[in-house]
Amino acid sequence: MASLATATVERGWVQRVGAAEAGWQEDAVLRPGLLVRIVNISATGVLLESPGRLRPGRGAELQLTARDGDARPLCAGRVTRCTVVGISPMVFRGAVAFDRPPQP
Repeated sequence: MASLATATVERGWVQRVGAAEAGWQEDAVLRPGLLVRIVNISATGVLLESPGRLRPGRGAELQLTARDGDARPLCAGRVTRCTVVGISPMVFRGAVAFDRPPQP
């Protein structure tokens, strides 16, 4: 299993892995209750797919769940970008930069 805590912090060179490889379930909840899918995750952030638009610059709290089903504390961060990747159904892909890396 890849360790998120040992990844290099420089953006663009951070190791990104799938949710399962990092110890998380693929589905997560972005507060206040938006179900999202993790595309990839690193020590510095997460790339998500969502049915709802994410607003760049806004704070975000992500509820991750470990593979064993144990919900973890909220991961705080900030939305850095969001774009449309599907229109039928509408799907947005957005990135959230973490304040601190999540620990599985």
